[in-house]
Amino acid sequence: MTTAVPGPKVLPGIGTAYSVNPNNLVQSMIELGKKYGEVYVQHFPGNKTVYMVSSQRLVGELTDETRFKKQVHSSLREIRAFAGNGLFTAEQEDPEWAKAHRILMPAFNPVALKAMYDGMCDIADQLMWKWTRTRQDEVVDVPADFTRLTLDTIALCSFSYRFNSFYTEDFHPFIEAMGDGLKESGRRAHAPDLQKKLNVFGQRRFDKDVETMWETVDTLISERRASPSPAGEEDILDVMMSAKDPETGEALSDENLRYQLVTFLIAGHETTSGLLSFTIYELLRNPRVWVKARKIVDEVLGGRFPEHGDLKDLGYIDQILREGLRLYPTAPAFAVTPYESTIVGADEEHEGFEIHPGETALVILPLMHRDPAVWDNPEEFRPERFDFENAKNIPHNAWKPFGNGQRSCIGRAFALQEATMVLALIVQHFDIEFDDPNYQLEVLDGLTSKPKDLNIRIRPRAERPYQGRGEEKKTTGVDADVSGMECPVAHAGVETEPNGHNVQILVGSNAGTSRNFARRLAAFATAQGYAVNTIDLDDAVDNLSTEGPVLICTASYEGLPTDNAKKFVEWISGDASIDLSGVNYAVFGCGNSEWAATFHRIPTLIDDQLAALGANRIVERGAGDVRSDYVGAFEEWAEGLWEAVSELEEVEHSEAGATEKVSLEVVDGGRGEALRTENSEGFVRGVVEESYAMSPTEDEGPIRAKHHVAIRLPEGQTYRTGDYLEILPRNPQALVDRVLAKFNLNSDTRVRLDGRESFLPLGEPLSIAELLSGYVELTLPAGRRHVQALAEACPCPPEKAGLMGLLEAETYEAEVQKKRRSVLDLLEEYPSVQISFEDFVNMLEPLAPRRYSISSSALTDEANRPTLTFTVINEPAWSGRGQYAGIASTYLSELPVGASVPVSVVPGTEHFRAEEDVTRPMILIGAGTGLAPLRAFVEDAALRAEEQGVTPGRSLLFYGCHGKDSDYLYAEQFERWSEQGVVDMRPAFSRHPEQGLDGVIKYVQDRLWQDRDEVMEMVKQGARFYVCGDAERLAPSVRRTITRMVAEAHRLSADDAAEYVQRMEHEEFSYVSDVFD
Repeated sequence: MTTAVPGPKVLPGIGTAYSVNPNNLVQSMIELGKKYGEVYVQHFPGNKTVYMVSSQRLVGELTDETRFKKQVHSSLREIRAFAGNGLFTAEQEDPEWAKAHRILMPAFNPVALKAMYDGMCDIADQLMWKWTRTRQDEVVDVPADFTRLTLDTIALCSFSYRFNSFYTEDFHPFIEAMGDGLKESGRRAHAPDLQKKLNVFGQRRFDKDVETMWETVDTLISERRASPSPAGEEDILDVMMSAKDPETGEALSDENLRYQLVTFLIAGHETTSGLLSFTIYELLRNPRVWVKARKIVDEVLGGRFPEHGDLKDLGYIDQILREGLRLYPTAPAFAVTPYESTIVGADEEHEGFEIHPGETALVILPLMHRDPAVWDNPEEFRPERFDFENAKNIPHNAWKPFGNGQRSCIGRAFALQEATMVLALIVQHFDIEFDDPNYQLEVLDGLTSKPKDLNIRIRPRAERPYQGRGEEKKTTGVDADVSGMECPVAHAGVETEPNGHNVQILVGSNAGTSRNFARRLAAFATAQGYAVNTIDLDDAVDNLSTEGPVLICTASYEGLPTDNAKKFVEWISGDASIDLSGVNYAVFGCGNSEWAATFHRIPTLIDDQLAALGANRIVERGAGDVRSDYVGAFEEWAEGLWEAVSELEEVEHSEAGATEKVSLEVVDGGRGEALRTENSEGFVRGVVEESYAMSPTEDEGPIRAKHHVAIRLPEGQTYRTGDYLEILPRNPQALVDRVLAKFNLNSDTRVRLDGRESFLPLGEPLSIAELLSGYVELTLPAGRRHVQALAEACPCPPEKAGLMGLLEAETYEAEVQKKRRSVLDLLEEYPSVQISFEDFVNMLEPLAPRRYSISSSALTDEANRPTLTFTVINEPAWSGRGQYAGIASTYLSELPVGASVPVSVVPGTEHFRAEEDVTRPMILIGAGTGLAPLRAFVEDAALRAEEQGVTPGRSLLFYGCHGKDSDYLYAEQFERWSEQGVVDMRPAFSRHPEQGLDGVIKYVQDRLWQDRDEVMEMVKQGARFYVCGDAERLAPSVRRTITRMVAEAHRLSADDAAEYVQRMEHEEFSYVSDVFD
């Protein structure tokens, strides 16, 4: 039984077409929606039934892509006359749409969007100057100027074409034709066939408009074919014209190419100009929002032109735009149709209505975005709705200005990037007011919406006048702030004559250290003329070169191969008949001596196995310990390596190009993508959706602050329970300021770095502040070679003696490594040292991604919203110089909700995963924020049990922290899971020790020993140990305790018990750990 859907009365011949104003379609639909409620029905001539829907309750069902697909409704069908089967107007099953979608989606990835930012700034600069030079008594047509802005922006960024709309009084003919064509399409959409046939003059105008639009895009295409873009400067038009669909191998047809260009020019500017226009309208009506926005923009920009990296800090501007899109969705409707007959909206209070394939459900967004069941006081313009604390309460699918699912707008990020930058500029540099103080909003609508006759008056802001993008600061030399610097740098663009020899470099790396060393080897080899081939170890299976040295940089991960070396290790370990005679190789291993039992296990195994299979070892294996001067160890090994390679290959190595340095040119630009380490997909932009401190009190004494962050990954990005999230952090401003002060530098000075090979963004312009904050490690302990270089550059005898004293082995370990005294620390301690800024930069290592265990289950409803739980390091520096702030933890904890952050999902160790069999209990052991993956495992078990309707095996979680009221993390959640029978908590409070049967219970290993009988019984029944915590204290303490438990349970000696635990760890995988420094 379904409910009869209300709607206007159906009349013969015209159905319900009389009920809508063809010149104001959307407003007509809105008024009818207010009259009939959350759904009403329309019967337009020549169309199947159309259900007009306006409640989030119903839209939540209609956006289910397993039940519904996009419907090309009547208005879009009319637009197909000039947009054909472009992305917006194509039918769901059209193979041309699927092909174009696959080809064009990568053109809007984060890297591509960043590359387009300069073009956006170019056009925005034109608008800023136009408004700056506008007389105060002159009226500004807001929608018209924003139309010029957004049309020119999409054309320049996508097609490298300039309409130059700000240099002509009249609009480009494309604009006039597009506007008239869209209006006529709206009028024709619901008109009877007879009316269309009789409208001869309207048809002629429409045909002329179509011809104008097609002539415009055909000109773009023909000009590009006549003059292709230079290599490396390709744009979206080049992609459209030449890219092949990765699935079918086909390119876009010429006809579809025309349709896609029309679609881009319309959709790429019309909606964004409307968004900016409506937003200006609301800002004029809401001075509170304007004042708050200006305060935030001033804090972030300080009067300068926004760089791409600033956008992430303009979260309130983003909230303003999102609220604008809520009230005035500029693409005001989207339509779906079911795959099969279905009932929509049936629940305890509603019977629902039935909709059949071919019938349309049209979602009226201006009404849905004002649904009082979702939005309190829905007519109020309140951007704070979209801050995290409020946004997290917005139901799914309650805000849909960019459409739905796979047919949503692919240019969403482009539009928001452009609008954020432009709105920030306006707020920062202008005071504006209505031309007519009594202005009443009237909406011009159709396929898109804009305010009618929105005119304003503009005054440049006295204290923040617009002064351009800063191009006038560009020179061909170096400005006064750096003119005294030496520039002892490799010559960019110098080609090395090939020496006719090959080098194969193999990498096994998870965290990036080994890959960085491999890059250094490749840089030196390239500079000497070798043909270099760098690949992952797994790609070297049956592929070891015999035509030149094979150089291997690899690490162990808790005694196991890195993710990209597993196949290689299995290959050389599993077949003793492999003949590797003729292979000349060398191995450098990275490791952490804190894990003594597995220190360098994999590099040693590879080194030994290659020799056993007949390969020739060029030099002895190198060994770097990250707890010591591992970079110095690598460089010392590499020096001996290249001497051996020179002799082996009979090639003389020169010093030229061996060390890359930096040359400076003052230019303009922003941060690049040079740090795309490890994960082959690179980093993507996540958005912080939740952030709060978790250590509520220090009443019982100081503790390290704990923090929780939730990050929304881009659509399509997911993770598995047990995975990691890598963060690409930035150095704190205070740390950057120390460098600037030391070298007397201006943070805004922009440089271009040149050289043969470097982790730095060669040839890419960036400011010195950006270089220091985003690319280099500033807190790593100085290497011996750095101390030596500083001593040699020190003219003061007492200070020189002090530096020389640090070079003694024991003194270096105690005073530099253990105290983590950086090059910057030493420069400040020994102020007479005279080195250039370039020398300083060349001493630095790349700013490495930081890896965090994900603390949430991937089985939640939001599989692309991982959470992180971490300790925020902020304590007196071991060097004795001020405070030490953890780079990544400080960066993460200070990111505001709404900020974007570069992230990369990294697969976890396969054996450190939650049990898929929810009836099999786990023995979980952790302390502090080592709880992170364990929490994910417990949440995973709870969700599996609920989904499967089974009773879970009750796991034990041994958790150590300071106290129940200070840092017992997620206590309420664990209490709930405990009540559900998922986990039994066994806490140990170090500041509240208790007396147990076998002694004082202070730490987690004490509680584990106290409950050893129960634990070992669970082990007999198949439970596995999962341990997570720091490598220095928790991991070895827990290991010793488990070894004691095994010895007691099996009556083994200490040595035999240790071997037993080692088998559990490396063969049975019943004792797995995830430990960190």
